[in-house]
Amino acid sequence: MFSCNNHEANSKNGKIDRELRLVWLYCVIDDATKRIIGRSRLRSRGPMPALTDVEALTIEIYGETLGLKSDASIWRYACDHLRSWFPGLGTEWNFVRRCANLSGLKERIQESLFAPSEEWNVFDGLPLPVCKHTRWRRDKRFRGEAAVSVCAAKNERYYGFKAGMLMNASGEFFRWWLGPANGSERDMLDSGVSSMTGLLLADKGLVSTDLAERLAMRGVVLTTPKLGQTQDVRSDWWIRQAMRLRRGIETAFGRLVEDFGVLRNRGRDFWRWSARFLRKVLAYNLLLRFERSVAAGGR
Repeated sequence: MFSCNNHEANSKNGKIDRELRLVWLYCVIDDATKRIIGRSRLRSRGPMPALTDVEALTIEIYGETLGLKSDASIWRYACDHLRSWFPGLGTEWNFVRRCANLSGLKERIQESLFAPSEEWNVFDGLPLPVCKHTRWRRDKRFRGEAAVSVCAAKNERYYGFKAGMLMNASGEFFRWWLGPANGSERDMLDSGVSSMTGLLLADKGLVSTDLAERLAMRGVVLTTPKLGQTQDVRSDWWIRQAMRLRRGIETAFGRLVEDFGVLRNRGRDFWRWSARFLRKVLAYNLLLRFERSVAAGGR
């Protein structure tokens, strides 16, 4: 009887936690959308759909936080469990189309909610394979867009893309760039750093005097490990502390891979594939902020 009661209590608490997350996501997305759009409309003509844009985005992000793998699986879950919350859900085809068409709004929400830290930020590259290296010649997707490269962490070749990711001191990704797998992380960082100052922590692949000088002119201090026997006046203790902070992005990458399935991302073309990648990163950021809000007592 005691274990049965415990199970019922845990199930009830789990349901309450999920409902709280759903309501919190809706409120945050609604506030951000109102700030972005104001009194204007996303659609220049035609009737307003029964499922509002905020509701569609909330269902999308909520489904990602539950680990659902595709637009269709998110729609099926919403049909089974969220129909009373969103009576205008509609058909699967319409929902999947909305998920893709709202990618621009999701990008603007991401930019409005997450920003660089004043203290320090981190940069690193995330390999994003779309198929095994042995199959890349037969895979017809992303021709002329994806490329072959080597994943240093796994020491294996892969076919796909690479994301250059910037993370702030709170562990949130505030900016990224997608390019072919053989693209240069230095070029990604050099062309994309703006509206930020202070320390930028990176791994040894970003060791470059020229790059450091160009970033310094923009107020960014590139901080990397010591390389070989080169002269470096920085203390070993300071470098160790900086690299300890930098490893936080590797933990964040692990959660993106394990909990949000960024390596299992699917898409027939780069536009749909990149839109789903954006959704997964936005869902990661919002879930991280929700967990901290709950831990702080809802403040």
